[in-house]
Formats: sequence, C-alpha cells, structure tokens
Amino acid sequence: MKMKKYISLLLLAVSCLLVGCNDFLDKSPDSDLDVDIDSEKKVAELLTGAYPEASYIPFLEPRTDNVEERTNGIHTRLNEAMFFWEDYDQEDLDTPLNYWNACYKGIAQANKALELLSRYPKTERVKALYGEAFLLRAYLHFMLVNIWAEPYGGASDNPGIPYITKPEKHALVNYERGTVNEVYDKIEKDLRLGISLVSDNYYTHPKFHFNKKAAYAFATRFYLMKGEWQSVIEYADYVLGSEPKSQLRSWRHYADEMEFSPQNLYHRYMAVDEPANLLLTTTESRWARSVVNEKYGSTFNTIDKIFAQRGIEGGGDYAKMNFIGTYLFTSSPAPTTTGRYMAKFDELANSEQTGTKPRGIYVTNALFTVDEVLLNRMEAYAMLRNYDHAIDDYLQYMQGKFGFMPSVERAVYTSTNSNRYNLYSPFYGMTLKQLAMVQLILDFRQKEFFQEGLRWFDIRRFHIAVKRSSKSSYYFPLEKDDPRKVLQIPTEAIQRGLTPNPRERQQLPR
Repeated sequence: MKMKKYISLLLLAVSCLLVGCNDFLDKSPDSDLDVDIDSEKKVAELLTGAYPEASYIPFLEPRTDNVEERTNGIHTRLNEAMFFWEDYDQEDLDTPLNYWNACYKGIAQANKALELLSRYPKTERVKALYGEAFLLRAYLHFMLVNIWAEPYGGASDNPGIPYITKPEKHALVNYERGTVNEVYDKIEKDLRLGISLVSDNYYTHPKFHFNKKAAYAFATRFYLMKGEWQSVIEYADYVLGSEPKSQLRSWRHYADEMEFSPQNLYHRYMAVDEPANLLLTTTESRWARSVVNEKYGSTFNTIDKIFAQRGIEGGGDYAKMNFIGTYLFTSSPAPTTTGRYMAKFDELANSEQTGTKPRGIYVTNALFTVDEVLLNRMEAYAMLRNYDHAIDDYLQYMQGKFGFMPSVERAVYTSTNSNRYNLYSPFYGMTLKQLAMVQLILDFRQKEFFQEGLRWFDIRRFHIAVKRSSKSSYYFPLEKDDPRKVLQIPTEAIQRGLTPNPRERQQLPR
C-alpha cells in the first residue's frame, strides 16, 4: 500500500547546486562545474558532480561486528551512537543525515542532466551520458533503500524510500515512499537502461565515472540482494573475463611491498592504476583520521577473531588460516592502546585542517571492485548448487590474493553443522551444502571489506545478530530482526509527514 507522504529535500536551483559542490569537486579529476550548462560537455560536468560527496563508511562500519571498545580511544557522539545502534540526526560530516542529503542532491543533479539531455540529438555521446545518469540515479536510490528500509525479500508492504525521477522546481515536494519492492523495480529499470547506454569512450578518468565494468559490478551487487543468481553470474562474467585472479587486489604483493610501512597502504589501495578498483569517488570526510583512534573501532581482539581464528570448516590445517601477517595492520597512536587499523584511506586537503570538527578534508572511497564481483559470483554459484564452479572461484580468489590454494578435498567445502542455520537467515533459505559455502564466502567478504562499511549489508541481508561485550547501560544486543538495523528516517522528513521506521524500544535519554 502506498502512502502519500511529505519530505523536504532542500534542493536548490541548478546554479546553486553547482556552486555549492565546487569545493568538493575541485578534488575530482573531471570536475569543473562552476559554469553555465549550455553544452554536452557541461552536462557531463554536471553528472560528475552527482557522485556522492558524502561517505556511508563512518556511520555504517561502527554498527558492525568488526568493532569493539578501544582502551583510551577518542570519543565522538556519532561513533558512540552508531556503536550502540542509536538513532542519530545531527548534521555534520560522516553522519547518516549528511549521506541522505548527499544522495538526494546527487539524484537531483542526475535528473537535471536527464532533462537537459532531452534537448540534444541522440548522438552516441548523448546516449552515453544518458547511461551514466540512469546508473547514478539507480545507485543512489539503491544505497538509500538499503540503509533506510528493510532488506529486500521481506513483507510486500515494507515501506521504501522516495524514488525521485524529475528535477525539483520547489524546495518542498510531496512524495510517495512506496514499498521496498517498488523501489527495487525502479532501480532495476534505471540500471538496465544505464548498462545498455553507458560507454567508456568519453572519459578522461574512467574510474571516477560509471564505466562499463563498474556498471556491471553494480548489477552483480543488485541481483545478489534480489537473489537472482543467474543474473549475478552473467554480469560478473563480463567483469572477470577468463582469469579473475589477475585482476584481484593482491594482499601478498601489498605485504611484500609495504612490510615496513603499513601506514602507507592507501597509496596502493585507492590507486587509479590498481586493477581491482572499478569505481572511485572522493568524499568530504574525516574517516581517514577517525578510523585510527576512535573509541569504538577495530582492536587486537577483533582482528584476531576475524583474520586469525577462521578458515575452512573441517579443512584440517586450513580450519584456521592466520592472515594477520598478510593484511597490513598498524597500531593506533597513543593514548589509544588497543586500536589497530588498516590505512586504506587517503586524506586530501588544500591546507592543514584541525579542530574537533574540521571541514575541507577529502577521502577516496572504492565503490566497486573486482574482488567484490568474484565473491558475488562465488555466492551465486553456490546458491545455484553449482558447487564445483563456486569452489573454482574460491581457489582463484585465494591464489590471486594470497598466492596459494588450500589443499582440501572438495567435499569439505560443502559440509557444515546444521546449527549454523541459527546464524544465517536470508529470505530465500539455504540447503546445508549452500550454507557451508556461503558462510565461508561471508567470512572472506568480512575480511575483504574490513573498515569499508559493506559488512553492514551482509548483517542485514542474512539477519545476523550482533553481540557486544559492553557493560554500558545504553547497550542491548542487536537481534536478528532488530528494528535498529534500519536507520531512522531524518527528523525533518518525519516532521513533514514521512512515516518513521518502527522502533520497538524507546531510545534512552542522553
């Protein structure tokens, strides 16, 4: 059932949007938007400004099971609220509200680009711009619905998020929130249109745009969420080619190159010439500095659990595989004594930015990678019960990233204890063999996207419970179907009439 609701998006006229984005866009190679939009080239520049200028990582990563309390870590209210899965509605860098606004701002610019493109003859260049605009609109709505709504596959009337398809002429507009399924249908339509039109022929810096491989990578993530396994495989095949391992991010090579300087990992990790990186974007964010020593983050203990205590169940010597020496961890500086982190993230600034809430600092995010595509295909093969292909992909993954392939009988990969069903509950269900492979894949997904926020999406789609060791009065465990797994709609939108997401418990006063 659709509900007519009211939401404030605070979208300005196009000229104001362009000026307001200018500082951020100075950091992106193809950006120069402080211009009149009177040519195809300038429409392209408008689209460059539609990529998200905010990061989801700082508010999603602390919500995961990758973190715990660090001794003497630096306290921030945002970090604490996310760790305890509290609602947080302050406007600042790295907040949920900042990302919500940035997504709808990007959607507005993509819609304006589509409107402007309708005035031009449908040349190959114009078609390619249409493709990029559709892909951007699909991606931004996809992220919104997967943060502020229930996971796909739930009740048919679960409310989604407003799907905006026209440039706004007014600051305050009435929208229908619709359902999650309806939002997914609209995303799929835009995604397919975008893939059919996008081209790599017109980019100076293709990895800062929805190039063809990035678009196909997005499709693998989208169809993985939907449980349409054959589509995942078909789109992944285009990205991976005949030898996926040659395109993966090699942690073995990283470890050799930077054994004595792990704090410089970001030089390679977010590099344009890293084959694994498919789509990069520059966000205004404090994440590169806050991930180092925030009060709630990765520690010696969490890293040991994730990177040293897991492996192939029943795999003998491979039942536990210690990757701590392969992944490049560095210790947090004093006064934080238990913090460890990976320096995946760069920081760019025109000048030294200090203070408790500095602005004008930028961090590069990798939105899509070849590594994710291979893991997605691996999971899809397992769900189609094509276990040999899933294992082949896993062995490619291990060889490409770590330089070895476990000598384990294939039957071992599809064996597990039925008690594991208590941990993973996707909407489509799993056989015991599927479960065995999926839990192995999820383990490596957790390692792969450590400190990048994507673990949160796996926690949601598999309905994984998260338990903390905290004694805080603000803590109670995150259960499998806990309503706090869906972030609360921004207060301003609720005040204007948009239905809030349910909460079973009242938030404790601070």
